[in-house]
Amino acid sequence: MRAEGLTVVGGEVLDEGLQVPDHRAVVSLRRMNAVLDINLGRKTVRVQAGAKLSEIDRRLGAHGLGLPIVGDHRDITAGGFASVGGVSSASHRHGLFIDQVVDLEYVDPDGRIGTCGRDHHTERFHRILGAGGRAGIITALTLDTVEIDKDHTWLTTDAHRFLDFDSFVEHAQSEISRPGNAALQVGRWVDTQPLKVARPVGTGHVQLGTVRFGQWSSLYPTAPTRSLKARRDVGTRARKGLGAIASHASGRAGMPVRNAAAGALMFAPKVLTLRDAEYLADTVISSSERGPAYRVGIFAPMSTYSSVFYRLHDLFSGHRERTGCFTVISAMTYGVRSDYLRAEAGARNLPHEDHGLITFTCRLRPSALPSELLRDIMSSIDDICASERALRYESAQ
Repeated sequence: MRAEGLTVVGGEVLDEGLQVPDHRAVVSLRRMNAVLDINLGRKTVRVQAGAKLSEIDRRLGAHGLGLPIVGDHRDITAGGFASVGGVSSASHRHGLFIDQVVDLEYVDPDGRIGTCGRDHHTERFHRILGAGGRAGIITALTLDTVEIDKDHTWLTTDAHRFLDFDSFVEHAQSEISRPGNAALQVGRWVDTQPLKVARPVGTGHVQLGTVRFGQWSSLYPTAPTRSLKARRDVGTRARKGLGAIASHASGRAGMPVRNAAAGALMFAPKVLTLRDAEYLADTVISSSERGPAYRVGIFAPMSTYSSVFYRLHDLFSGHRERTGCFTVISAMTYGVRSDYLRAEAGARNLPHEDHGLITFTCRLRPSALPSELLRDIMSSIDDICASERALRYESAQ
């Protein structure tokens, strides 16, 4: 989270060759990581901003409670997630993470300590939530919880796979609009550039076609059996092994392995626990999605969802064909039913609708993406949002 002249970090700082911009102060909330209070009567939990969601959820599990919305990586902190909104594959049921925030404590840009919440100083409350630290640093939060046993709630995956983009988008919109009793839902699409492989004999390369495929996964509650548990154990070991291999595959030579690891997520395991499902990406994405990439997230109202998806895909694939700035283009999409998001849309005179989150991750060649081209891409995304009545999800930047 960043305020003017200030960078705020909640957990461990990841070393990916990135540096804090010059003339910035860094405030670490790493040691402000306590779970302060669990109120069983109100089903709420009070935590410091640096507390990791995985640790909060583990503590809640001992009392038969859990967080409705968690990030797919175990090191995400409560303050960090609240500062960017927070979305997950359960957002079609529970909304955003900030929909679960009851109240918070903060330090404003002038150093004053204050509190706000749903029922007091509500304007300030909504200004701080999702603001990325620009309106104040969150230091503590009270969160709603739900009654759930995530380690013993079993889910089965209903997966649909696609080789053409039109069918994928049509199916995703249908599932987001009518999720039924799905506990979790997520769609993923991958679109590669033409592949070049060395000739077996002689010199030069053979160019293969693009690889395009997608999967929509809806996960439903199921009764556990011995065979289901055995399949879950095998799947867990396989994903961890793939993640370990990908984490050691560095450089250009390791790119096929990392891409294979990311592609493995397309094929969600048939059965797993709710806790496994929430952190599925943690075992593979964190080790496979290395290297520079351009990321953007858009909350598209359901009335323009398919149009937004098509226009974003055409934008990125068009730039890839013309300039070669992107290689692999991937997309992820969720349904989002959020009171906060409806209020935000209303404040901007936009329709009060449910939304679908569409995030694109475009692996890039930095040398092929000069600043003027990046500005052109960002301007085009703003035009899409304006004409389609969509909202940008700032955390994806």
